[in-house]
Amino acid sequence: MAMELLPLIATAPRATDQPEPEPPPTRSLRVALVNMPWARVDAPSIQCGLLQSVVRAAGHRCDVHYLNLDFAAEIGAQTYDGLARIPSERLHLIGEWLFSYAAFGEVLTESAYYQDFPEVEKQWAKLTGGSLDELTRLRRDIIPGWLRGCVRRVDWADYDVVGFTSTFLQNTASLALGRMLRAEHPDLVQVYGGANFDGAMGAEYAGTLPWLDYVVTGEGDVAFPRLLAQLAAAEHPAVAHCRVPGVLSARDAAAQTRDAPRTQDLDRLPIPDYGDYFAALERHGQATILGDEPVKLPVEFARGCWWGQKHHCTFCGLNALGMGYRSKSPDRAVSELSTLLSAYPTVHVEAVDNILDMSYLSSFCTELADRRWDIHVFFEVKANLTREQLAVLRRAGILTIQPGIESLSTHVLKLMRKGSTKLLNIRLLKWARYHGIRVAWNLLTGFPGETDEDYREQVELIPLLHHLHPPDGCSRLWLERFSPYFTDPSFPISDVRPRSSYRHIYPDSLDHSQIAYFFDYTAKGIGSDEAFAALSNAARRWRQRWAEHRPFLIYQRVPGRLVLVDTRAEQPRRAVLTGWQAEAYELCGDRPHSADRIRAGLESAGHRVTTAEVSALLNQCCRSGVMVSEDGHYLSLAIPENPGWW
Repeated sequence: MAMELLPLIATAPRATDQPEPEPPPTRSLRVALVNMPWARVDAPSIQCGLLQSVVRAAGHRCDVHYLNLDFAAEIGAQTYDGLARIPSERLHLIGEWLFSYAAFGEVLTESAYYQDFPEVEKQWAKLTGGSLDELTRLRRDIIPGWLRGCVRRVDWADYDVVGFTSTFLQNTASLALGRMLRAEHPDLVQVYGGANFDGAMGAEYAGTLPWLDYVVTGEGDVAFPRLLAQLAAAEHPAVAHCRVPGVLSARDAAAQTRDAPRTQDLDRLPIPDYGDYFAALERHGQATILGDEPVKLPVEFARGCWWGQKHHCTFCGLNALGMGYRSKSPDRAVSELSTLLSAYPTVHVEAVDNILDMSYLSSFCTELADRRWDIHVFFEVKANLTREQLAVLRRAGILTIQPGIESLSTHVLKLMRKGSTKLLNIRLLKWARYHGIRVAWNLLTGFPGETDEDYREQVELIPLLHHLHPPDGCSRLWLERFSPYFTDPSFPISDVRPRSSYRHIYPDSLDHSQIAYFFDYTAKGIGSDEAFAALSNAARRWRQRWAEHRPFLIYQRVPGRLVLVDTRAEQPRRAVLTGWQAEAYELCGDRPHSADRIRAGLESAGHRVTTAEVSALLNQCCRSGVMVSEDGHYLSLAIPENPGWW
């Protein structure tokens, strides 16, 4: 699930008007943007990079401080990256907990946290070989000392405004540094934004924490420069009354009901500036921070989700304040990508879009293919892409995709509103493997209405798919703010409460029900723990097989016959189909077909066979594990050996 970089502007309010160009400010401000831990270190911040360009275009000076890189150098890149990527971070939120002492002092004792989340000890030991005493020292001594150093090392007195972008596990780190800055530089105006400040979350922080002067909720590329213009015109910026829609403060309660304007024409946005990231990376040494990992270049071609506009996936909390889909023109997308690749030393690109604009397949992607750039691009896509469409992506250099597969059960997919099926998901995995496209995906469980049978069927199916890319993980769904499961009372979900980790991180002076993004809950009609464990174990074995020795199931086509070669099981197998049977198997490769549809295809090729004969063959292929079926439709699992056929 996205998915990892979410821009400040990705969650959007409902305004639909296209803002007019702003007049120049009355004076130029000095603005600092800060990217705090635990932001990833292998990519610049698209939030900060875009806003830096926006702020400069509005007539102000702007620097970005990549303090996440500084902290990675402080504690060691391996420790930093391990803590930032711990899989169960949504359960215990260890990154937020580590900075909470510096932000708020003692909330609950470390021993209480370790007792509530015993898995932390094992994870910390596996990561560093250290003890819980060392983890406590990191929280109580090293982090506060590092933050005090940040206050000293940067000339904050040289700035009028400091802006913190907070997404995922950046919140307490941002709040902690902001609190220290208020003590040392009381006139420095502090502005906070990002996904952690959307909706009620931003209003609660703005009204409770006194060092937060302003909070931007939703898209910031219009609201933030408007706020700066007002601050530039104010005699005392730190206490100025804000009249910018989408900007909250404790002094302007009325502003909390107004939405920020949304940029409708994305072509009008400037290109992000990543110069400060690469300067910081060079200062620390790329090998020190990243080792052998390449830098990924974040790009944004679209906002919102065209699928979510029609069918909001039940568990998805992205696009909090608006789902409206907008994309850049193909010409602008190619031009922007060309500019970024020319400016920065990397060939790895990650689109932060929630979903690929399907019109890009015949425009943006074909243009990239024609340019023959040696790039490695990541995109989030829908799982119903065909063989032909995946071939287009491959030629364009889109070598990694996140298709939101989530399940191999059609029933569970319907509960999610994914608009896909078991067979369509398998088809995508199959042709992605053929085209050499890596698929990033997970298995999710815990959807009201599912049954143990849904998971038993998946457990039985998985060994047939060992030649395809396995899921990166298998987990219960988490309840996210803004998701239909959270906002729609018709779902059988009750006893909704902030995740228990929040009580270890934030003081009672903040209403945890307002600031939490992840929630604990009780759901009716979900699969048993035993069913989940069986599926999780099956997925783990799949990953192990893939890591040890990637199995394959291929077919070799020669005149009059089709040879199947299968290494998925311990003993390799070989089978031969001849005549119309060979053609029937291959006709089920591109998309699922019924036996009658296959019969018609064979008839047009000159074969006289009955539907019953075709059904018998296809069912035999299913029993042999080289084909799967559902609702009378069949999909072959073998992949052509020849990489040049399609």
